[in-house]
Formats: sequence, structure tokens, C-alpha cells
Amino acid sequence: MAKDYLKDKVVKKKSATMAGWLIVLFVIIFAALLAKFALSGSIKNFNGLPDSDLAYNVAKQYILPTTLSGNVKFSDSDYKFAKRSDSVYVIKSFYTERHSDGESSRTDFTIELKYNGGAGARMTNWTLVNLDQNNN
Repeated sequence: MAKDYLKDKVVKKKSATMAGWLIVLFVIIFAALLAKFALSGSIKNFNGLPDSDLAYNVAKQYILPTTLSGNVKFSDSDYKFAKRSDSVYVIKSFYTERHSDGESSRTDFTIELKYNGGAGARMTNWTLVNLDQNNN
């Protein structure tokens, strides 16, 4: 009976040692995969949601194709900014457009944009929700 007890004890010790090494191996593999993912650039320096200036610059990219001439000047310092939710931005401002005949006109606009994630400066990461323009 004493021999069986000693044999069982040796077998259990061997099994426990093997299990311990397997756990250590899995932890090392997990840490390596986590480090590889973090360093691969899959997580682009996430700086949070875009700020008002970035949203305003994207708004200008949406508005430019709607203008009649290519000679447009935005009021970069005079815009109003609000957030409807974490990812929906509302911007109110105006632009002055100089026409080929020399006359200029002012157009007020309100634009609502939804940020979809990714690089905030890329227009493709935004969706136009609403655009209202009024000529003065």
C-alpha cells in the first residue's frame, strides 16, 4: 500500500508540474500575441473624438462641391460648433463667394456630420446627415 501511495504522489507531482509549464507557455504566447497586435499599428494612435476645428475642416470639404464658383472664402474664425451626441457634430458658419462678374455673395450654412471612426481628417470617415444653406 505504501508503494502505491508513493507512485501516485510521483505521478500527481509530474502532472502538476506539466500543467504549470503549460499555463506558463499559454501566458507567454498570449503576451506575445498581445504585444504583436499592439505594435503592428492595428491600433492607430487613437486620440479620441475629433475636435471642432477638425470637424469644421471636414464640413468645408462637403460644402465646396455645392458652391457655384471655385472662389470661396470660409469664415474660419467665426463658426459655431455643437455636438448632438458623441459622434454627431453640428456646425454653423458662412462663406463668401466671389463670382466671375466681380460680385460677391454670402451664404450661411448649417451642416450636421456623423463621425464614423478612424482618422478624423479623412472625409470618408464622416457621413453627411444634413446641410442647409441660405444666400444673403
